[in-house]
Amino acid sequence: MKKISGYFPIAAKEKISRSIFKLVFRSPEIAGCAKPGQFVQIRTSDDYFPLWPRPFSIYDVDLDRGEFSVIFKIFGCGTSQLAEIPEGKKIHILGPLGKGFDLLSGDKKVILAAGGIGLPPLHFLARKSIDSIFPVEKITFISGARSKMEHFDDGRLADLGVDLRICTDDGSLGTRGTVVDLLEGLIKKDGKQMVYACGPSAMLEKVDAVLTSRKISGLLSLEALMPCGLGICSGCAIKTIPSAGRGLTDDRRDYHLKRVCVDGPVFRTGEVIWR
Repeated sequence: MKKISGYFPIAAKEKISRSIFKLVFRSPEIAGCAKPGQFVQIRTSDDYFPLWPRPFSIYDVDLDRGEFSVIFKIFGCGTSQLAEIPEGKKIHILGPLGKGFDLLSGDKKVILAAGGIGLPPLHFLARKSIDSIFPVEKITFISGARSKMEHFDDGRLADLGVDLRICTDDGSLGTRGTVVDLLEGLIKKDGKQMVYACGPSAMLEKVDAVLTSRKISGLLSLEALMPCGLGICSGCAIKTIPSAGRGLTDDRRDYHLKRVCVDGPVFRTGEVIWR
C-alpha cells in the first residue's frame, strides 16, 4: 500500500464551531490514493512537542484540485497547535494509512452511523460510493453529537441526498437522543441491511452489541491513539476474537492482538473484545 510522507501546505482553513475546524491540504499524491476509512498522521509542531504526530480520518478528497481535507475537534495541545497554524504553511503529513472501507455495493440498504468524531470517514464513504453509482436512496446517514456546537458537519451532509437523520444528546440539533437510539429504531428484522459505524469507543461498543444480538452485518471504524501509525510501536493494540464471525470460537479468554493502525481501523462486528 502506497504511503506518502512529506511537507504539504494548508490550502484552506475553516472554523466550523468554537472547537471544531476543517483543514484542506494540497497533496495530489495523498488525494489520489486515499480510500474512505483511511487516515493520515499529522505532525502539529516542528519542535517535536508533542513528540508524536496525531491521526486524523480523511474527510474528503478533490482529485481535480489535488486536495484532501480533515475535520477535527480541539482536545489537547496537539489539536490546539493544529488549529492555530495559518493557511499556506507546510506541515509534515504521512498517509494514507490503515485499511479502509470498500465502497458500498450490493442489494442491501445501508445505515451509516456517525457519532461526533466518526463523521469524516463515513462522509467520505458515502460521497465516493454515490459517485460510483451506488443508489443514494439506499443510504440512511445518522449523524450524532453531544450538542449543536459539537456537530462535525460543515454543511455538506445534506448535499449528499441521503436520508439524513441528525441527533444530539441535548436536543439542540435534530432529534434528542443518541446515535444508538436512532439506529435501534431503524434496524429491520429482515436482515436486509448493512451498518457502518464510526465514533467514540463507548458508542461503538453499544452498536456492536445491538448488531450482534440482531444478527445484522456491520463494519466498525475504531478511533485510537496511534503513536506511529505504522504498526511498529503497538500502542494501539486491541483484543479481538479469533476467527470472529465464522462460528469457530466464542471463548473470549482466547484472543488475538491486532493493531488499529495497520489491521484496521475497520473491523467486523463481533470481532473486537471491548472489555
